[in-house]
Amino acid sequence: MRASRAARPVSVHLALAGQLELFHLPRDWSRLDVRHLPALTPAARNLLSGFVAHIRSRGWSVDRMSSSIRTLRVLLAYLGADAPLLEEDVRLLARRDHFEGARVMNFLRLTGRLTPDQRSNPHLRRARRVADTAPDPFRGPLHRWIDVLCGQSARPSRALAPTTVSAYLRRAAPVLNTWYEHGISDLRAVTPAHIEQVLEPVQGEAAKGLATSLRSLFRALKRERLIFRDPARHVCLTTARPLPRPLPDDRLHGTLSRIPRVRDQLSFVLTAVHALTNHDQRHLRLDDVNLSWGTLRVRRASKPDHTVYLDELTFRLTRSWMTERHRRWPTTANPYLLVTARTAVDDTHLMVNAEAINKQLRRLGLQIGRLRMDRILDEARHKPDPVHLIRLFSLSALTAMRYVRAAHPDRYRPDPLAP
Repeated sequence: MRASRAARPVSVHLALAGQLELFHLPRDWSRLDVRHLPALTPAARNLLSGFVAHIRSRGWSVDRMSSSIRTLRVLLAYLGADAPLLEEDVRLLARRDHFEGARVMNFLRLTGRLTPDQRSNPHLRRARRVADTAPDPFRGPLHRWIDVLCGQSARPSRALAPTTVSAYLRRAAPVLNTWYEHGISDLRAVTPAHIEQVLEPVQGEAAKGLATSLRSLFRALKRERLIFRDPARHVCLTTARPLPRPLPDDRLHGTLSRIPRVRDQLSFVLTAVHALTNHDQRHLRLDDVNLSWGTLRVRRASKPDHTVYLDELTFRLTRSWMTERHRRWPTTANPYLLVTARTAVDDTHLMVNAEAINKQLRRLGLQIGRLRMDRILDEARHKPDPVHLIRLFSLSALTAMRYVRAAHPDRYRPDPLAP
């Protein structure tokens, strides 16, 4: 078998390092015949051996990783190891049966041999598709808007989540189509009256989301100097702000005993006792846990860090989860406290998905937002001091006063200036 492999010719389609691409065409791997692969070059053999050594160093079974090894073997046989490999090729090849590409992409990314596919995220692809199908005068500004939201414009900015970018485009697209049908072919001609007109028939959260999208659009275009003034800057939207409401008394009774996994129990307690949001929990790191002092540091962007003092139950669950985490994935390098079977073995150090935290609570008919609201409201009911709520939960002064007023409506007169 080894002699027959050695006698095979090297692929004539090896990618040359530094060779520029005239135009891009995705490769068709559907007619691949894995029984007659070209021979590997010495550099390709070394890279494949390095991948096997990487698998063993992570404590994985080589036999179970045969699909990943097969994927890299095919790529190196046809494309070689001298030029960077496209993420698109790995994904296309991984669609076939008995092929797997996630660990191959992680390894190639670590070794600097992977060319990332900017269109790989489905939400960003959907946003670009919305921009491509918009009226012709609006396509260029919409793509520039997406660049700003992704932090890829000429002036660097913080990138938003791809889901947020897609949601913004989805909300703004019907408005742009309406304006185009009414004769507006240049966004510089949009006035505050046009924006107020499209917001008038919309109510509730839909109106709030549409107003946010339009403000983001015109703010980005003004920032990129594609328009002279921002017509959405001074448009005000009056929306009703509901008061916090407590959960029924029997809703949380026995909930902890109905959650089977330690990670989900810890997530529930962090919300129900310490009022941590989904975002807070996803960003918790192992370095933030100090079991010696019984504290947990919560990192929040553009805000001071918040220190949580662990009670006995939270301390015990945190220690149990860290023990289970080390037992299940002893070689993981993921720096986040909460991990899943997927993120623990991913070399890109992904944080846990929001759905992984919400899923178990949703099965029990609960939501993290309602749990957090109930916890803060209960604290405000027992101690109506906004300064205490600010220190305990790291709230803003306005939010703390909202909870105190909701917990003790008889002590406060209605604020005539409140929205």
